[in-house]
Amino acid sequence: MKIFRLAFLSLILISLGTYQSFGQGAQKVFNPIYQDYFDSLKQMDYPYALPILGKKASKAGYDLPYAWGASFIYFTQRQEITINSTMVGFGGSEMVDVSQFIKFGPTIATTNAYTVRPDIWVLPFLNVYGIFGGGTTQTDITLLSPVGFETSQHFRAKSFGFGGTLTGAVGPVWVAWDNNINFADIDVIVEPVPAFNSSIRIGHTIPSLRNPERNLSVWGGTFYQALQNDTEGSIPISQIFPGFGSGNVIGTLNEWAETLPPAQKIVAKQIINKLDEFGQGIDPGEDTIEYLLDKEVTAPFNMILGAQFQYNKNWMLRSEMGVFGRRSQFLLNLNWRFAGFKKKNK
Repeated sequence: MKIFRLAFLSLILISLGTYQSFGQGAQKVFNPIYQDYFDSLKQMDYPYALPILGKKASKAGYDLPYAWGASFIYFTQRQEITINSTMVGFGGSEMVDVSQFIKFGPTIATTNAYTVRPDIWVLPFLNVYGIFGGGTTQTDITLLSPVGFETSQHFRAKSFGFGGTLTGAVGPVWVAWDNNINFADIDVIVEPVPAFNSSIRIGHTIPSLRNPERNLSVWGGTFYQALQNDTEGSIPISQIFPGFGSGNVIGTLNEWAETLPPAQKIVAKQIINKLDEFGQGIDPGEDTIEYLLDKEVTAPFNMILGAQFQYNKNWMLRSEMGVFGRRSQFLLNLNWRFAGFKKKNK
């Protein structure tokens, strides 16, 4: 039933609730050719205000990243979404549950997002950041009954959020645990809806043989995403069903509506009649369909594999992909860092 094309509205929230890149934190590269370099760090009087405890970490021989930075990120993701329940209303009427009377097939959300992530190393092992950006999303929905059809919808959205990364090392292996919450802001949704993202990475840094500031890091890990389950909003009929109008479809929908309980039947008939008028070229005006959807990511976990090339302490290029599960991802990140402010002399 084409009325339920509105289901895609909840799914676009997935589009910008993406995971963000991370920082590896303080490094101790296990290579004897850089022994003099790390010894010099121990002798240096660390001059910068951040990160806190930076002086102690430097004295211990850790090579600290510059505290201030900004990442410029391109991200694409494709994943399957499960719709658990659907409630609809029309023109301000009380919403009714139609979950038992419709059946969805696979629902796929595909995202392309562009974000900027300013960040600060507050401690040698703790990075905090903000997320600002936007992008586009395509949602492909398959309805199996009461009528069969497939539809694809495209939207733009804004994104904002915040997060933090904890890092540490055991011998030559480092660990990074990243968590963030991200909000997608879309006009047809009542209010921005959050997505929570958590990921853990285990990796190793391979130093350059010529420059102690240059290295290549590789890692593997796992990524988890959860969404706010319920999504509420409304949308004009003219935006959901452009060009709609088929006598056979309307007839099938009317037959289906006759089988519904009284409350569901009243709302379904109102919407079907309005669709019939719209298909005949009658302007639907400002009539809207209200909806409340309960949905979830079909497979919340998947594996991630990535690498970063650090040209120097100012510039890094990072790439990561997500594999397995029912989600695939790709991220490309250019990170620029600077040392920040020096401590005041006492």
